[in-house]
Amino acid sequence: MPSGWFPDPHGRHDHRWFNGTAWTADVSDNGQRFIDPLGAGPSGPFGPSGQSTSDGQGNGSAVAAITLGLFALTLAWAPLLVVLGVILAVLALIFGIRGLRRSRTVGTGRGLAIAGIATGGAALALAVVGIIFTVAMLREVGDFIEPAEHETSVTSCTISDGRIVVEATITNLDSVVGDFTVYAVFVEPDDVADAHTEVDAIDPGETREIRLERNVAAVGECEARLVVHGPLPYGLDMERVND
Repeated sequence: MPSGWFPDPHGRHDHRWFNGTAWTADVSDNGQRFIDPLGAGPSGPFGPSGQSTSDGQGNGSAVAAITLGLFALTLAWAPLLVVLGVILAVLALIFGIRGLRRSRTVGTGRGLAIAGIATGGAALALAVVGIIFTVAMLREVGDFIEPAEHETSVTSCTISDGRIVVEATITNLDSVVGDFTVYAVFVEPDDVADAHTEVDAIDPGETREIRLERNVAAVGECEARLVVHGPLPYGLDMERVND
């Protein structure tokens, strides 16, 4: 590396002499040369441009920016986690700007700071997708937890040939077409079990018969209670939520 006068990487003076191997205590301010009483400045091998041999050394803000930016990119598109992704993206931008400013003083970390700003900005753009996914997911879950207004009635509960069968009716009391997921909780002589069925497109005021069954080892009488939810979110089976 060539020797010469370069901007002081320690920031204490205008220029500092680099002897080709390391920084020295020879400094210059306003064209006047003298010896820095605090020593030769930052330790370690720095090049004439003020950059260290390892990226980001001496510029923690730049390292933090790229780290936060990468994590933000990972989380910004995910439902619910988008909130954390946005926070990390904003922090990446803040630390990136700070790291970029610091790089002008210490001469290191400029590339990492720019990368942090770029990844933080990209994560904020990607957060739009995460918000759309989050709204859609919350709507699906909300429709499942809060079904259309309805009324149910258990007609019979029987155990025969190793199967428990519940026959019931469901009436849509709402003013719009309703989709329902009906869970039947069986109280057997020796155990409690459940089963579910999906009932789609019940018109307002319509009553529809439904049948739920499953294999059991019990014999004798049984009782059943119905728990009704809306359509399964994205077709995924979910545990019933007791009233």
